Amino acid sequence: MAEERLQPELERRLQLLEDPRNQGEDFDGMAWAALIGLGVLLPIVALLIGRMA
Repeated sequence: MAEERLQPELERRLQLLEDPRNQGEDFDGMAWAALIGLGVLLPIVALLIGRMA
């Protein structure tokens, strides 16, 4: 099974994904702020509001 050859189109797409030039860049400050705000602070605030109600 490991020796099996992939379909040419799938192999071409995988090569494009594995190319370091197509990997993108790291998160900037604004992206980190959004991730922390929406992923951590917003749920905490929602839990606190729900607890008060």
